[in-house]
This record gives sequence, C-alpha cells and structure tokens, in this order.
Amino acid sequence: MILRTVILLIAICSLTFSARAESLVLACNQWKPLVDNNLPNQGLLSDIVITAGARAGFEVEHRILPWNRLVAQVKKGEIDGISCSTYADENLSWLSYTDQAFWVTEVGFFVRKDSHIELSKLDDLKDHTFGSLKGGNYTEVLKGLINKDIKIIPYPKEIHGMKMLIENRFDILFTGETVGNSVLRERNLERTDEIKYLETLFLEHIHPAISIKRSDAKQVAKRLSEAYKQIKADGTLEALFQKHKLYPSSYNVRLTN
Repeated sequence: MILRTVILLIAICSLTFSARAESLVLACNQWKPLVDNNLPNQGLLSDIVITAGARAGFEVEHRILPWNRLVAQVKKGEIDGISCSTYADENLSWLSYTDQAFWVTEVGFFVRKDSHIELSKLDDLKDHTFGSLKGGNYTEVLKGLINKDIKIIPYPKEIHGMKMLIENRFDILFTGETVGNSVLRERNLERTDEIKYLETLFLEHIHPAISIKRSDAKQVAKRLSEAYKQIKADGTLEALFQKHKLYPSSYNVRLTN
C-alpha cells in the first residue's frame, strides 16, 4: 500500500513538472507607447510577446532595459532574447529571429505645416535638415533613401526630437508614425497643432529574437512565430489592440509564411 502511494505521488509530481511552462526571459528598451513600465503589462508589444509566449508554452518574463545593456546580456546568454529587434544579417551570429514579425512600424517624415514641404521625389529634399534619434538605425536608412551628404541633427529622446522640430531647429523629423503621434498626443507639448505626419517611407518589421547561447534558439523562435499566428487567427491579438487602444498604422500585420 505504501509503495503504491509513493509511486502515485511520483507520477503526480512528474505530470505537474512536465505541464509547467518553460521560463523565457526577453527584454526591450523603453519604447513608448509600445513598451513602457507605466502601462499595463508594460505596453502592447510586451503584452503581445507575453501572450504569444504563453500560447507556445513559455512563461515569459519581460524586462525593460537600456538597449546596450540588454544587447550585452543577450550576447552573454544572461537573458534569452530581445522582444523588439529588427532583422539584420550581421546579427545572425548571435541571434535567431522569429520568421513572424510581431509588429510593423511605419517610419516616415513629420514636418511643420508652415514649411510647405511636400514629397514628390526624395532627391528634392536633400537640401533640407533632418532630425534622427541618436544611436538609432534610422540615420543610415535616411542617408540611403535621400543622399549620403544630407545634414542630420541627432537628438537623445523622441520628445526632444519633436520639440526641436516645433522650434524649427531642423526641417524634417524622421521617426516612427506611432511613436511620433504618441509624443504629440501625450507629452503636453505646446504648438503640436503645427505639426503633421507627411508620408511613410518604409515599414520596419519588429521580431522577437533568441540568443543562440540557447541550444534550442531556432526551435524557440519557431514556436513563438506559430503562437503569434494562432493568437492572430483566433481574435486574441485583436483583443490586445482593443485593450491598449493602439493599432499598427497599417493594422493588417503581415503573416510571414
């Protein structure tokens, strides 16, 4: 009788252990309004990653860290991956990306309405001054789109960039449409009615990416991709958009086959 009881307890413990979600620690930098410690579940993008992770069998711990620190920790394998990365071939030596983008950011130009700047040909803008986030990857993109010799004025944070545009310290602000409009709506700046979003130049696809310090990095990335497709198909993703009152600009985030 005692032996049967012991065997039953071992079986129950084994089932409990096998059903327990796997731990997955991901991180992003502060990226309002998508990732923010002051928002429920740290913002919409964090909530999407946590929800997809749970569907894939992971208990996701999501951290918000300065970008350089989180990159260093991922490279060392101290955390499992990045929740908000953009694909780059040069990063494949230390990251395994999901095939599926979890967010699409429209990146383009904000201008002052009184500047009368219009977009016909990009080359026509080469004599204007541009603002771009210091240390961000948009600077080289901007040079590639227009001209390598254009004048770019860096700014430290998105709110500073919008202030500088309003104050006429450069002609064109190059940033994400969602981020820029969030600053205009929520950061209590003066003269925001003088600014407009001119046009989208490209779409930036945001992927979770797993450190290859994990031997199962590719499998984890694949599981997350499949889980995202599931929460999109069954309406869970739509519910998260409604919960956070935030939608991708182009809304229909492409599914990657």
